[in-house]
Amino acid sequence: MNLHERAVSQRNVFERLTAMIPGFAGYQERETRRDIDKIQRDFCADKLFAQKTTLKRVLDDLITGGDIDGISPFEKLMNRIDRVAQKIRTADRGYSGLFDTVKVGEDELMRVYEHDLGLAEAVTEVAHKVAEMNADDRDKLMTKVKETIELVDRVDEFFSKREELLRKGG
Repeated sequence: MNLHERAVSQRNVFERLTAMIPGFAGYQERETRRDIDKIQRDFCADKLFAQKTTLKRVLDDLITGGDIDGISPFEKLMNRIDRVAQKIRTADRGYSGLFDTVKVGEDELMRVYEHDLGLAEAVTEVAHKVAEMNADDRDKLMTKVKETIELVDRVDEFFSKREELLRKGG
């Protein structure tokens, strides 16, 4: 059962009763999807932010070993993670109000949510890359840091396509 199905199945009596009102069911369904979208994006942003804990631990190990030259790439990576995670967290919810110029329809919302599932997979890939890092072999570590920076940049580009989906409708 996906998040949307679970949310719909857990509606209370009042929500189920209002779903019977003509026109209200569609509104409620869109709001549920938007709420799920927000939960999904928060999950991705939190997962990215959580990588900083591991990165700080590895950086501490590196510095303890006497390598202060390694600080700069780690700072660059952590700054990129911050920027991309904030972008994901604060993105539009796919909402289009009554007076909005660009209307986001049901089909467009579904494409955005499918795109967001890909985002979750990309963020998980970042987490796996960070989990592989250790300060034992500096050269391998610096290579992994560089690869992770590139991966976070790809996550950023991938997420930017979401905004295009919302603007252009697919």
